[in-house]
Amino acid sequence: MSIQISFPLYVLTYTKEEFNKWVNGEREQCLDPYCLKLPNSYGFGEFIVGQHFSSLGYKWIHHDFNVFGGNRPEKYPLAEEILIGNFGKEKYESARTLYRAFKNIEEPDLLIYRPDYSEIRFAESKRLDSHDKLRENQVRGLILLSALLGCKADVFEIVEEGKDFTPEPIIWEF
Repeated sequence: MSIQISFPLYVLTYTKEEFNKWVNGEREQCLDPYCLKLPNSYGFGEFIVGQHFSSLGYKWIHHDFNVFGGNRPEKYPLAEEILIGNFGKEKYESARTLYRAFKNIEEPDLLIYRPDYSEIRFAESKRLDSHDKLRENQVRGLILLSALLGCKADVFEIVEEGKDFTPEPIIWEF
């Protein structure tokens, strides 16, 4: 007997000009310090997803957060403040034990939140041009965040404008 999990796949597009600017280091629109440091095209997909949510009134953090407890407490103080502000200290500390309880889980790329911490969600970004595919460890992380913490956890495919791409739900069977 197995469990089948289905994720809708959301598509965001970008222009070749946006991509070239990113690769050339022209990142004035990016406010995330981690994204800004990445070389070449790294972080571009996460930036596109982050910009999408910024346009909807959210803020976002790429990489510099830890929900499952693999890093020492207080390593990412802003993210910790946001997570405690939304979940409460007890639920946050409980979530930090998941790393030891579940092997081979990965946190998604982005922590997305309302400025008043009233809503937290997560997103995984995949770029079509880099052939980056969702891995089982990432799926496990998305499931845990969604099921145990009650957060939305979405997957985005980042596609260059004009490229032929038809999104289909992502289905995993365990």
